[in-house]
Amino acid sequence: MDPGSCTKMTLMKRFLRAVPLLVVMLLWGLHLAYPMNRLQHVRWAFGGHPVPVYYVLTVLLMAGASVLALIFKRDWSRWELLWWALPLICLPGILHSTDPIWSLRQWLSWIIRGIVPGGIIFLAAHRKRSEGMLLFWIYPIIIGASLLGLWELYYNQKPPWDRYALHQRIDEVGALVEYIPIAQTSQSDNPFYRPADEMRLSGKPLGTQGNRIPYAVTLIGFLPLGVWLLRYKRSSRLVHLFAFGALCSILLLAQVRAVWVGALVAIVLMQTVGLLGDWRGTIKIVAGVSLCLGVFLVFPKTRDVVWSRFDSFHLAEGSIQERLAVLETAKVLGDRGFLGVGFGEFPAACKSYYHSALPWRGTPDNQYLRWMIENGLPSFVLLASFFIGLLRAGWERIKLMVDIQRADFYRALLVGWASVAVTFLFFDGFYWGACNMTFWCLLGLFATCLKSPESSAL
Repeated sequence: MDPGSCTKMTLMKRFLRAVPLLVVMLLWGLHLAYPMNRLQHVRWAFGGHPVPVYYVLTVLLMAGASVLALIFKRDWSRWELLWWALPLICLPGILHSTDPIWSLRQWLSWIIRGIVPGGIIFLAAHRKRSEGMLLFWIYPIIIGASLLGLWELYYNQKPPWDRYALHQRIDEVGALVEYIPIAQTSQSDNPFYRPADEMRLSGKPLGTQGNRIPYAVTLIGFLPLGVWLLRYKRSSRLVHLFAFGALCSILLLAQVRAVWVGALVAIVLMQTVGLLGDWRGTIKIVAGVSLCLGVFLVFPKTRDVVWSRFDSFHLAEGSIQERLAVLETAKVLGDRGFLGVGFGEFPAACKSYYHSALPWRGTPDNQYLRWMIENGLPSFVLLASFFIGLLRAGWERIKLMVDIQRADFYRALLVGWASVAVTFLFFDGFYWGACNMTFWCLLGLFATCLKSPESSAL
């Protein structure tokens, strides 16, 4: 074969190896930047069943990217194999589900929007490429989403939601809620798509997700990355300072208590792992956050927003009461704690265990409790063991790194992922596409520290 043909084949292989990672980053960015669930009204018929177009496109693109990534993979490490085998721990619960077809569908949705994109990053990325895509694609989207939320709060607008016809009604507890109706499929047994009657909007900021909880959760994981940029990218420090200020501001003004807890954990962890350097770094971060908080408490427009949320940290508050009441559904573990009720079956299987006078929401607002109930206690132990083992292996590798900047990059990813994981104690993160993808993509990026500096799949 002549040299020209060899060069073309080499370039083609490099391009094909790069495609899976590019697809993942493209879809991750889209999920962070736009409320994909608002595309439910655009549907195709698949197997005689109506399915949102974005479902089909996401599945096809992710499946194609994963096949391509696996084709070019040659040598597998133990943790790469464990990552891709992890979904198997859910199969016993699916097989014993009262609706195994729907459980299978929910399981595949979690895989396609979580395990697969994170796994492709783990297989295909390396430090320099992942750093570049984070800095020039994902992080700018995060800052743009932060600015959108600040715009929404300041101008009392809800882009991109204002162009939709919003409906209002009084809910079960007498509160006024805004919602967008969702057209039904007239097929209650549709194996691919069973929409709710409506998409309820939360209080402002709706951001890019239509609900301030998942919106803020998608942002919190990048707070440590902002600190890392301020430490090591000094040539554009003013730009990074502005971006970091916007991110901190919206995390405070989003009024999401779970995210406030996650931010506090992030600050403690950043100091613990050495990401902030000495105590002066910690003082700067705490002083900056305190300054933002002080400014917001001075102006009436933001003072009422922040203070009213601070004042809700008590057991009599409505949403806290609902979260406490739904804990009684854990009794199902006494009956089906070993195998679980099946992936996605919490609303149907646990309603009979709920006896509170408060409305049934169909969710425990705790991803880890939901995992135990749906997939069984042994499955949860295996999931936790996977996380602990992967984090320990990665931490040991980080401690051996000579390049401090490189080590701190992975420390930032570790703390960012941990802060997202903490917020999952307060809502079902795996059932929100952008949150699920962010959780696993951050973990996949962190896992690339297990590769040698010279190794690269691209």
